[in-house]
Amino acid sequence: MSAGIAPDGPHAGLVGLCEDIRGALEGWVPGMLGVHVPRSVSGPTEVARLVGTVADAAEITVLPGDGATARAELQAAAAGSFTAAAGRAGTDARAELAAVRAGCRRAAVALGLRVPVVF
Repeated sequence: MSAGIAPDGPHAGLVGLCEDIRGALEGWVPGMLGVHVPRSVSGPTEVARLVGTVADAAEITVLPGDGATARAELQAAAAGSFTAAAGRAGTDARAELAAVRAGCRRAAVALGLRVPVVF
């Protein structure tokens, strides 16, 4: 597995990426956007619903920092998460979810939030 696509350790692989996305959103989404983040997600379909809901909430919320960039990143992340959830032939779900994770991180940075660097 490519080092840049999926982490090793307790959250490895597809489920790990889903859990990483959920965990990252859990840190700032409830307080800033009022969206409930579940304690766990079972796969790309639930992540797609969550990221889609977050992106929709960002559209109707006044955001600090560079809100336009954050909205664009969240919309792109939502689109990628739905692509990963669809599981069509020729789609690499891990790569799509890694891009979703990166987009959610970029959105948080655009809002002026601190995002930990994970190696």
